[in-house]
Amino acid sequence: MTPEAGKATRPMQYRFALLMNGANFACEVLRSLLNLQHPPELLILPEYPPAPELTPLNREIVAPTRQRQLKQLAPTIETGYAPSPLQAQCASLLRQRAIDFILVACWPYLIDAVLIESAAKAALNMHPSMLPDYRGPDPIAAQLADNQQRFGVSLHLLNQRFDRGDIIARAELTETTLNPTRSWLEQRCARLGSKLFIDALNGYDAGWRPLRQAD
Repeated sequence: MTPEAGKATRPMQYRFALLMNGANFACEVLRSLLNLQHPPELLILPEYPPAPELTPLNREIVAPTRQRQLKQLAPTIETGYAPSPLQAQCASLLRQRAIDFILVACWPYLIDAVLIESAAKAALNMHPSMLPDYRGPDPIAAQLADNQQRFGVSLHLLNQRFDRGDIIARAELTETTLNPTRSWLEQRCARLGSKLFIDALNGYDAGWRPLRQAD
């Protein structure tokens, strides 16, 4: 299935959790989803919860810089944590919150089946390249290093192999610029990928037609 990136104006009936780190692309994805008025139910970070640090004056919890940034961007969204050893606990949280879909945008380790299967419907990864081209942890940097002029975004199902799950949606950037920068590409890919994600969720009941990736 390779739908066009629509305007995503129809209200979305499903609840989803966004698994993300503090990378710029992940933050752009969150910002794009908020701008499209489709916020995640939960933000899940790949780290341990911040330990309470009691100050001598007011004994307030001092949040790490990343936590402060995310709270400024999405102050009302609950934050959870899923370091690799605690994926089963995070899976329980997602089931308690009746999460239908997982969306991953920048994640540092392979996600266990127990966490993938905690989504009632499906778990998806947003990858800023036209898969199967440019798999790997930093596809935008790799494409820039190769002087690529064709960029895009893919949504694929999560499995136990990095960036190799069946493709649910894929689209090429139509915006062009003479010398694209990393930040320019991250922003445009996040916007396009967020629209693809919302379109895919809105089309879930009609049935997806996954495209198997070639090895």
